[in-house]
Amino acid sequence: MTRSAPRAEPTHDAAPVAARAVLGRPDAPRHAVVLAPVLARWDDGAFFRPVAGPLLDSGHRVTVHDTLSLLRDGDDLTSLVRRWARYLARREQPRGTTSDAHRPARQGPPDVLVGNALGGAVVQGMLTEPWTHRAKVLLLSGPTVADRALNTALERIAATAEAEGLPAATRLLEEVVRGPEGPARTADPGSGPPDATFRPDGSEPAAVRRLAAGLRLLRDADARHAVRDFPGPLLHVYGAQSRLVRRTHLATGPLPHHRLVAVARAGMRPHADRPDLVRHTLTRFLGAELT
Repeated sequence: MTRSAPRAEPTHDAAPVAARAVLGRPDAPRHAVVLAPVLARWDDGAFFRPVAGPLLDSGHRVTVHDTLSLLRDGDDLTSLVRRWARYLARREQPRGTTSDAHRPARQGPPDVLVGNALGGAVVQGMLTEPWTHRAKVLLLSGPTVADRALNTALERIAATAEAEGLPAATRLLEEVVRGPEGPARTADPGSGPPDATFRPDGSEPAAVRRLAAGLRLLRDADARHAVRDFPGPLLHVYGAQSRLVRRTHLATGPLPHHRLVAVARAGMRPHADRPDLVRHTLTRFLGAELT
């Protein structure tokens, strides 16, 4: 079951509204929140569906959020992290309580927090929030820290988008994110399925702005302290052959339940390159007995 929220552009005057897709049963006993990577166009959660099975099978409702839907002009990564923390925290009243007898109770804290790429950086930045400490955290190629090489690669793609348009930027992005055995794709990121053909339309300027702004948010990202102090279970999954986010960009804490898993023969999108292995890894993570 999939439900998509109406798309909305947040403004400075209105309460923020996050674009999202909901997978699974509305009455599922557990809740997983997923923050998306940089997508030139929101794909209604399609990027995560190949690996959503273990969460749905274990009784989770999965809410996939468009991370960029809360972005506002002038934001840096810290600003976006704070806005997401406030947005999600408003939904963190304990189950069975309500601030208004005539309104339904809000859901409790998420049982699982998932972040892919930029979404992973935002999730890691939120790990200082006490309400996150009861969750399991799964990161899919989510950089903890950006170095000069990552900054340079992301800026090159962002600048190409602005100077040459979305198709040129998409080709550059595909060069660094695709797996070593996968064919180059020609799709606009976020425009549809992986084999979709890009067709320019009136929405391209907005898509260019989203792509460029989203990639630049990761410049000099550094959530190492938040991650190292996080008391809960945390799993980084990344492609062993990734040419963008690599092992050097990931950090964990000293606790035994922080883990790194490199997916062989996968690039920046291990969940797309090797969904079978990622699903197996996620199943084990969700069922792990942590001491």
